[in-house]
Amino acid sequence: MPTSVGIFFSSSGPAGLKCGAMSLIPLSLWLPLSVAACVLLVLAAMGWLWRSALRVPAGSRDGRNMRNMATIASAGLLLWLAYGLFKGYGALWQADALLLMAQASLLVQMLLIIAAVAWIAALLLGRVMAMHKNSHED
Repeated sequence: MPTSVGIFFSSSGPAGLKCGAMSLIPLSLWLPLSVAACVLLVLAAMGWLWRSALRVPAGSRDGRNMRNMATIASAGLLLWLAYGLFKGYGALWQADALLLMAQASLLVQMLLIIAAVAWIAALLLGRVMAMHKNSHED
């Protein structure tokens, strides 16, 4: 017998936690919501990267370098997003309702993998940009 653990999760014994939040969303919206969340998370990583690049004045010696790094990184993140959407979600676009229900965990996993790689790249490049800026201030 499942016992309630929180608002969206229930415990069904040794099997572990099961997410009940997806049952609140109509089946026809699962795939578009997953794709939209993936795109928004990657765009948020790009926005964070540009925010740190635009903090350096454009007239300074590092301003142009920061903007060039952010431009190249943005192109790379967009390519990664396109590749991830094509390879990860491509087969699911033709899926029927039964296959989509069977692959529900894949919708969350693909979202997290694509967004996590984008955020890791943005955070690492942001760190490189900060070190580059700090090395010229010494």
